[in-house]
Parts: sequence; C-alpha cells; structure tokens
Amino acid sequence: MTQYQKTLGPLQGIAMTVTTFIGTGLMILPAMSVAEAGSFAFYAWLITAAMIIPIAFIFALLGSKYPSAGGASHYIGRAFGAKYEKAVGWLFLSILLVGPAVAIKVAAAYLTIIFKTSDQWILFFSLLTLTGMLLFAVVGMQTSARFQTGIVIIMMLTILWLCFIGDISASRQVIEAPTTLSQWQQTLYATGVIFWCFLGIEVMAHMGAEFKNPTRDFPIALLGGITIVILSYLSLVLLIAWHHTYGDEVTNSQSLALLVSKLMGETSSRLFAVGAYIIAFANVAIYILGFSRMVQSMAQQGALPSIFIRLNQRGAPEKAVFLVGVITLSSILLSELSGWKMSWFIEMTNGSFLLIYTLTCIAALKLVNRVAQLLAMIALICCAFMMFFIGQSMLFAVIAFCLALSYEYMRSPKSPIKGPKLHVQ
Repeated sequence: MTQYQKTLGPLQGIAMTVTTFIGTGLMILPAMSVAEAGSFAFYAWLITAAMIIPIAFIFALLGSKYPSAGGASHYIGRAFGAKYEKAVGWLFLSILLVGPAVAIKVAAAYLTIIFKTSDQWILFFSLLTLTGMLLFAVVGMQTSARFQTGIVIIMMLTILWLCFIGDISASRQVIEAPTTLSQWQQTLYATGVIFWCFLGIEVMAHMGAEFKNPTRDFPIALLGGITIVILSYLSLVLLIAWHHTYGDEVTNSQSLALLVSKLMGETSSRLFAVGAYIIAFANVAIYILGFSRMVQSMAQQGALPSIFIRLNQRGAPEKAVFLVGVITLSSILLSELSGWKMSWFIEMTNGSFLLIYTLTCIAALKLVNRVAQLLAMIALICCAFMMFFIGQSMLFAVIAFCLALSYEYMRSPKSPIKGPKLHVQ
C-alpha cells in the first residue's frame, strides 16, 4: 500500500481538480452542447454539474479510506470480489474501442487549421497524431504537473480575454430556461454528451488522502475546482452560442479556433490552434500511457499474457503500448469508415465510465458508514438519471461488462463437487 504524503492545501487541491477536468473536452463540448440543446445548453451544464458533485464526493470518501492505485476497480473488488475487480479492468480497456478516437480527431481538426488544409486531411492527421502519442508513451515521457498547470493557466487567461473582447455580458441573451416537456427533453438529453467533461472524476479518489486536513480542505478544493471548471465551460457555451461558431462535427471540433478567429483575427486563430493541439496531444498521450499501464497490471494479475509485463530500457511497457495503439487505430478507422457521429462515440465512452461510477456507488453502500451511505444513495440516483438520458449508448458498456464478468467466471478454477458423507455405524 502506498503511503500518501499529506502535503496538499486547498489551493493546490483546486489546481489539481481544474487540471483533471480541463482538457480536450474544452475544445468540443461547449459547441456540441449548444448544437444539441440550443439556448437551453446553459441549464444542461448546470444540471450535469449538480449530478456530478455527489459522485465526486463518493470517490473522495473511498479514496481516503482505501487508497489504492487500482481506484474504482479496487473498491468494487473489495465489495464484490476479485472477479468483479478484473471485469471492471476489462471494462476500462474496452473504452479504448470508442474513447481515444474522439480526442485524437479533435486534435487532428486543429492541425487542419494550422496547416490550412481541407477536412479530408483529418484521417491522415489523426494517424500522424496517434503515431506521435505512441512514441511519446514508448519513450516513457510523462508530462510534469508544472507543465499541465501552466497550460491550464494559459487556457484560463485566454478564456478571460475572450470573455472581455467577446462581450460576455451581452451573450447572456442566448440563455433560455426550458419550460415545456419537449424543451426539458432537449435539455436533459444534452447531459449525455456534457458528461464527457467530467470523465476522470475517479482521479479524485487519489487526492483525499494527500490533504493536510482532509475534512476541511478537501471539500473546498473539490467544490472550488469544479466551480472554476463549470464557469469556464459556461463562459464558452455563451460565447460560442452568441457568435455562432458551432454546427456540424468539424465546426464543433474547431469551435474555439473559429471563435478566436472571429474575435481576434486569423493569425491569432492559428496560434490558438497550436496551443489547442499541444493540450490535446499531452492529454491523450498520458491517457494512452495510463491504458498501457493498465494492460501491464492485468498481465501481472494473469488476465493477459505475460509478454505485456515487460518494460523497455526506459521503463515503459512497450508491448502494452503497441497493443493499445492497435486497438486505438482500429477505433479511428471504424469511426472514419462507419460514418458514425462523434457524439455516439462520446456517449458510448460516457456509458462505460457511468457504469463504473454506478458500480462504485453500489460498492460504497457496503464499504462506508451509515451517514455516507445516504450520500452514496444520492450519487446512485444521479447515475441512474444519467443512464436514462444516455439511453441505448449504455448497451456497449453493459455488454462489455457482462462478457468480461462471464469470462472471469469461466476461467476461474471450479471448486470440486462434494458428495454425500457416509456415516459408518
């Protein structure tokens, strides 16, 4: 068990919370939410944030009580056994089939702005970006916390500047509250896409045990960080809706660069595109390295061949990175050849994480005290609510988990059948 150093205060915790949620989603989700919910997008974001907070606190409670690198799968394993723990590990890996392709295509869309090419180049730029990310992972480089924090600070300053020159006060005219049943449906269904913003909330589980005074500082860090994240996203939602830089998938992917171009000129737009690409590249490359480490961990548990355990001279799981790269490449090609909407891939990814969060909340009912069980029930209701609006996209996660659990039951050793005992008189 890793002994966490209690070094975090509320300000450092807020910075960590913001860096967890500010990433690729900032470049596409505001535009996608406006395209889907229209003038009701503002309320869709508020509703999603309200549902996320109880789930975040459940991860925080479990993280401080059972600190482990396994995160959600570890908690589920403690509550339900090793088979469920390994099945959740498989479910995490299944996200590779749908998740990274979206983020890589978003990054590729910014390369088309940088090099002034047509949208037909997105597939080529996606493959080029994936190659670079795999090399990044094989070399074993890891983006430092200072670099990540620096990127986020620059992004936040950019958003503040856009609010100033984009007349954020006038943009409030686009806010409209849903009143009819159809308007509420339109608003609530947009939460299925917005949920992508909060993927990675399980990272909160590893923060709770690192605070000097967890009881006082952690709620401040969590609520303060999420407040900054929500204000950032809401500001962009208003600006993008007000200046009409949303529409089809490609436009949504480039929405921030289009907004910068409209407010500051084409040169500024290309500079912003460079920064956006760096953010996307760093974010997804770290996730690919994380997935590779998960492959290595599952190989150590015997769930995958032992060849994936080996590290190269730089300490990176080279064979695991190669496997992750092949799966991600298949996902990119499937996305391109199938013609499926990017929102479908996002919702399937959301469905997988939401199922993991739901299982974690159920596990919490067995692992925490009675007071925290009430919070776990509220979080579980929020998960169920989100599942309803993600709808049929939950099928991917449910099928993947059921197959994984069935596999783990089939491969586990069978206990011998005991016959009736004979009593000798």
